[in-house]
Amino acid sequence: MVRPAPLLAFALLFATSVHAAPLVVAEAKGIDLAPGATVDDKAALTLADGARLVLIGEDGSQVTLRGPFKGAPAGAGQGATQQLAGLLSARGTDATSLGAVRDAGAKAALPDPWLVDAASSGSACVKVGQEVVLWRADAAKPASLTLMPADRAWTANAEWPAGEGRLALPELPITDGGTMLFELDGAAAAVTFHLLPASVTAPRMAAGWMAAKQCDRQARALLAAN
Repeated sequence: MVRPAPLLAFALLFATSVHAAPLVVAEAKGIDLAPGATVDDKAALTLADGARLVLIGEDGSQVTLRGPFKGAPAGAGQGATQQLAGLLSARGTDATSLGAVRDAGAKAALPDPWLVDAASSGSACVKVGQEVVLWRADAAKPASLTLMPADRAWTANAEWPAGEGRLALPELPITDGGTMLFELDGAAAAVTFHLLPASVTAPRMAAGWMAAKQCDRQARALLAAN
């Protein structure tokens, strides 16, 4: 008679390996991990006192670890983990579900998650190698645009035609963490750019990464589209 115990043991081992999930590093301080790196949610991590690590799951959840800490991210507890819908809701949005999020703020919702609002200061998340596309809520009239880096090393000017809500800037030299200054018909805005790591592929993970970088409007637009 064949005993089922070895088969059961194999099934449990297989289930354990399946449940292991990759997490992407969004922020790292005091630990030898770079943003964009991936770690297993069951891998043992050690954070010294004062260290901080922010990880994003495939479902967009955010895991924040603060030193001193020793253990696996999966065992960090609910106090260290924030679900994406709850995180956005806590920052002033009306999140009715993870896939359908309504903007409760005064700013108009973005029609595409990869657009950059030229009239709004804050953070903007873009893909590596993708041209920057600016957006404006009111496209009824033509507008004058002036842009420059934060150090004002150069200045460029462009005319934004009436009826065009989007303006592509394929040659805009942006860097991760770099800030650009925009003046749209005299209204100034400072935008800090964040480049999406190649390790972030799933839409909800990308939305979670956006939320970690304070690109909340883009995160909501991405969730609404997926």
